[in-house]
Amino acid sequence: MLPVDPPERAQSPPIVRSGWLGLGIIVFRNEGAEALMALALQVVSSHLLGARDIEHALSAQKALGKLLLPHTASEAEALQLPNCPRLFLLDGCSLNLPLGPMSSRLRGNSPGSKFLALLPPHRSGESEMMPLFHWGIDGFVTLHPNWKAELPKATMALLCGGLWVPSEVLLTFIKQMKTLLDKQLMAGESLTAREAQVLQLLFRHLGNKEIAHQLNISERTAKFHVSNLLRKLGLENRRSFPSVLCSINQIKA
Repeated sequence: MLPVDPPERAQSPPIVRSGWLGLGIIVFRNEGAEALMALALQVVSSHLLGARDIEHALSAQKALGKLLLPHTASEAEALQLPNCPRLFLLDGCSLNLPLGPMSSRLRGNSPGSKFLALLPPHRSGESEMMPLFHWGIDGFVTLHPNWKAELPKATMALLCGGLWVPSEVLLTFIKQMKTLLDKQLMAGESLTAREAQVLQLLFRHLGNKEIAHQLNISERTAKFHVSNLLRKLGLENRRSFPSVLCSINQIKA
């Protein structure tokens, strides 16, 4: 499909459905996971042979092959099908646009969508994955020699409501969340377990509709939690999160 350097044998990332953030806060749990198996799959790749190679790898599992929609060569083509949530497989080797903002636009066009990024080895380190994870991309497959065997596993993990993300990326994310709470939480305030879940999703660029879908609550309830959370953190709106993340990264450095 695409040329790759011969890396060391990669370890498959964990299928993550839940975890812990310091003070007993449940993270990464998709309470609306039962609806995900109904998602169609669509490859977005500007490389025709590459797209076919990805589809062929998915079709190795008959159940996944049945979910495949025709691949698209660009974001513009994918946007022509609005209000159709899908699991998008983004070919990071061929697409010229940044994958993070692209996933945000696709999600806005089709709320409820999930995203799996296929990355070349030289762009598959933690420093490359972290920004994409913050943009709400749910899984990563590096195009190492065994990627065709890993891809169906990663796809099934996402369809079942999990993540397919290296443990070091998740650990860094959790540390960033703890730093955020230490830095921003107003004196005398604390987060409920639900607010902690909402915080993670806000930190990953998800809107109220997406938060509601992920937590299996109404959009109105999601908006209520977001408002309370922002107040407790002393933030005017969700657009403050990029600058907060930047300051956290500076503290880490």
